[in-house]
Amino acid sequence: MSVEFIPAAHVAEVTRRIQSARQSATASCGPAPREPSAVYWEGLFETNATRVLAEIGSVHLNPGFVVRYRFFGEHGGDLLVRPFVARATTDVDTVRQLIDWHPAPDSVAGSRMMATQDVELLYRHFDFPRTAVGFFDYWITMQELWASSRWVHSHLITSADELRRITAGDGWEVVHPVQAYEPAIVLTSDSAQLAVLLQSPLRRFAIHLEQIEISADHAVRYGESLLVASGPRGYLI
Repeated sequence: MSVEFIPAAHVAEVTRRIQSARQSATASCGPAPREPSAVYWEGLFETNATRVLAEIGSVHLNPGFVVRYRFFGEHGGDLLVRPFVARATTDVDTVRQLIDWHPAPDSVAGSRMMATQDVELLYRHFDFPRTAVGFFDYWITMQELWASSRWVHSHLITSADELRRITAGDGWEVVHPVQAYEPAIVLTSDSAQLAVLLQSPLRRFAIHLEQIEISADHAVRYGESLLVASGPRGYLI
């Protein structure tokens, strides 16, 4: 098995498209209400999912289906939501009540051990090319659909210059130097292993090398992450 790298230009283009989808969804739904509103947040996330899938043309949702959400409230500034897929004609009010909340895959270290219904409710409804770029596009699309606070505030690093520029700032310490910077993909016959450099500003600015598995059933599972650099105090949520 060989390692393939996703060009920085492709990462930048996909990221730009996701930002465009977010801005379009926010403009369409208007500003957030002062009080928590399931109707507003479910509508915003569903609109965003539709716009993201339109922008990332390589990831396809099965015809006749749409991405829905259940909103579970807020916790410490974090919005607790869970995506699922249903037929466009289905009244999902009852379905929402049957779905329990659990953290997004990138929120739990070692989440591969958690038993969930995410394959049945979400992942199996999507298709994408079984190429390095296809797996990367699928991963970043699922990240956007899960919409964890960590992801929404994170930034993908794709070059040595970018990493050097960030860690040259006050309060930064490089803990574990790395040799490659663009997202790396190792393909098997029906699955993939990904490694991506991700900067997060929550609680403390930090850069981690995240290791992700996308299995044959399209499930996204995170392994242990490697701390690459630690920075100053970040955002509190």
